[in-house]
Amino acid sequence: MELLKKCCKVRANSLLESVIALTIISICLYFAVLIFASVYTPKTSAKFYSTQNKVNELFYLSQIKSDSISNDENENLLIEEEAINENLKKISVQYKDSTQFKFEKSFYVQIPK
Repeated sequence: MELLKKCCKVRANSLLESVIALTIISICLYFAVLIFASVYTPKTSAKFYSTQNKVNELFYLSQIKSDSISNDENENLLIEEEAINENLKKISVQYKDSTQFKFEKSFYVQIPK
């Protein structure tokens, strides 16, 4: 019986070390999950950048070939022009991609005199 008590005796130091180690591991995992959640947002996805590039492309195409973009009846594309003053106009481009994510970007263009 005494032999069994000696074999099953757990020292307090090893138990305390285990609790401290688990606490440190839990804190590290908590920070890892926070960082992971803040890095992987919808604004950092490849689809977001693809849609943003498509909007930029449509704006530049509308500046080069304005008649071909405006004649295209695309329900996913909306280009609005607004005169701010006699030297400046605001062009807003709204585009919906295949996932129906609506992306809007505004461009300011200086009108030469």
